[in-house]
Amino acid sequence: MIRNLEPDELVWFMRQALTFVGHSDPHGLSLRLNARLKDAVADAERCFVYAPDAGPPTAGVYLQAEGGGNAVKGAHLASVWHDGAPAALLGLVESLLDQVEPEVVTVPLHLLPKSRSGELEGLLAPLGFRRDDLTRLKFELTDVPPLGSPLVLEAWAPADEGAFRDLFDDCEGASVSDARWSFMKRSGGPFQPDLWFTAREGLDQETVGYAFLGSTAREVDSAYELTSVGVRRRHRENSEMLRRLVLTALREISGRSPVGTVNTLLGASDPKLVSILTSLGFEVLERTPVLIKRPA
Repeated sequence: MIRNLEPDELVWFMRQALTFVGHSDPHGLSLRLNARLKDAVADAERCFVYAPDAGPPTAGVYLQAEGGGNAVKGAHLASVWHDGAPAALLGLVESLLDQVEPEVVTVPLHLLPKSRSGELEGLLAPLGFRRDDLTRLKFELTDVPPLGSPLVLEAWAPADEGAFRDLFDDCEGASVSDARWSFMKRSGGPFQPDLWFTAREGLDQETVGYAFLGSTAREVDSAYELTSVGVRRRHRENSEMLRRLVLTALREISGRSPVGTVNTLLGASDPKLVSILTSLGFEVLERTPVLIKRPA
């Protein structure tokens, strides 16, 4: 049986999770953490355990869902643990994902020792989870540097859908499923067609790259998400075209939100892009190892 916790079970739950990661004083720390909780009832509702017919629960997870509607529906699984019952944890996670139906799920690994993170990686692999190291970066739009030769940006339109997908495929060297394409459109919030750009050297020239952004607001201080950016394969040997593309997109967004910010979350597959963005003024906020499940 899978059930939520009662508020008075939170200390026990945190102790189990801290024991799982090998903390030296799981009981003492769980008491201190419990004293700091602002809403024990809400936290208990997010805690789920697998309880066998006899005996105490053998696995648990803290689930926080977000998004939905016209935006991507996501979920974070934290305080993951099992008490000698990996199959119970696998069944618990699978059951919760079936109930919530998120499009993207992350399990942070930074608090886990290497042995435990490796165990979870193998355990959750059949559900589609893969290891990645995510880097969160932020750019203040008040700091857009000068750009001597901007590219020409063109926003998405229904008639351009095929051309956008062909451009993306050429830039990334692989095509994506319809589910992944839909996910990309909404990963920065409800899809905003005028924040999805192709870029050209001139109006009468071929596209050289793309920049996809999203936002949940349009104010002078809004936060934007740079969800994906890339240039055609022939430009990938030299970073100059990508730098121009990013700067052109930043300048475009700064015209809408001059004191806003642009955030982006990059995986380990493109360390060169992280270096390029930091050279342009993006600040690295955090690096987090995770298990992540995305649309195929």
